Amino acid sequence: MAYGYIGPEPTNDSSENNGVFTVEELNDLQQTGDLSTKAFDCDFVIVGGGAAAGQRGGGGAGGVCTSVANQGGGGTVDDALRLSVDTDYQVLIGAGGAAGDRQGNPTVFHTVSALGGGRGYVSDAASDGASAGGGGQAFDYANRGFAINKYVSEDDRFKTFGSKAAQGYDGNQTSYESYNSAGGGGGAGVQGTGNKQTGSNGVINNIQTTTNAASSGAGEVSGNNVYFGGGGGAAPNSGSYAGGLGGGGNGAANNSNAGDANTGGGGGAHYNSTSSAGGSGVVVLSYPSDYTITAGAGVVISDEYDEGGGITSVAITSGSGNVSWSLA
Repeated sequence: MAYGYIGPEPTNDSSENNGVFTVEELNDLQQTGDLSTKAFDCDFVIVGGGAAAGQRGGGGAGGVCTSVANQGGGGTVDDALRLSVDTDYQVLIGAGGAAGDRQGNPTVFHTVSALGGGRGYVSDAASDGASAGGGGQAFDYANRGFAINKYVSEDDRFKTFGSKAAQGYDGNQTSYESYNSAGGGGGAGVQGTGNKQTGSNGVINNIQTTTNAASSGAGEVSGNNVYFGGGGGAAPNSGSYAGGLGGGGNGAANNSNAGDANTGGGGGAHYNSTSSAGGSGVVVLSYPSDYTITAGAGVVISDEYDEGGGITSVAITSGSGNVSWSLA
C-alpha cells in the first residue's frame, strides 16, 4: 500500500514498522496482520529421526533441539522463533533409519535442524553411530558410538548443526573383552543412562501436557512427563534389553522392536536377524492462541490443543513442505 507521510518514508513488514503512519494505515496493517505487534514468539521441540539398530548394538536416538526447559543434550535452551502471519515456514520430518543399519534422518523447521540418530554398531567400524544420540557400540574397544556435541571443538567429530544445544549423548559403551557384548543406543539426554545394554533414556520435555501429547502422538508419555529421543536396546543371545524412555525400541534375541514413531527413538537390536528401524522425528510448536496454523500440501499436523494460559500447541508428524499462521 502507499502511505501518506511527512518526512522520511515509513517502512513496514510484519516484524518491524518504522516511521509515522496515519490512523487509517495502522488500522489496515492491523486487519491484514502486518502490524509488527502481530508477529509472535513460537516455542518448539524439534526431534530428528532415530537410527536403526546394528548387529546387536542399539540404534541411537535422534537429536533434540528445543526452546523449552527440561531438556537434556547439553543443558542449554535455544531462543524461541519469531514468526509472522501469512508467511511460509519450511518443515521436514526426518524418517527413522530403515531396518538394516541405517542412520536416522534430520528434522528441520525454519532455521533449526535436529540431527538423525547414529546407527547401532555394525561390523564396518567407520559407520558406527556418529550423530545425535550415538549408536550402541560392540566388539571394539575404540570410543565409537559417540554423539555430536558442539561444545567439544578440538575433535573433528564434533560440529555445530543448527542449534545452540548439543543434541545427544554417546551410546552405552561395552567391555571389549567380551566378543558377545553389545551396547545400548545413546539417548538425546542423560535422564538415566541405564546399564551398558539398555538404551539411554531420552529427554523430558513438557511442551504439551501428557493428555495432549498422548492425543497428538508426539513423544512417549510416562508418568507425569513426555520423553523424546530414547536409545534402542542391545541384543543379548537370550532374553531382551529395554529401550530408553522416549520411544527407544527393545533389543532381543528374537522379535526386537522398532523405535516409536514421532519420538526419534532408536531401534532395538536383534541378535539373530535384521535389527529394527528407528522411529520418525517430530516437530511440536506452541504459540499464542490468537493465531492458528495451516499445513501446506504434503505436511501432516495434529489438532491444535489448548495448553492453558492463552497458549496453543500442535504437532507436525510427517511430511515435507510449509506451514503458515493467520489470526484466529
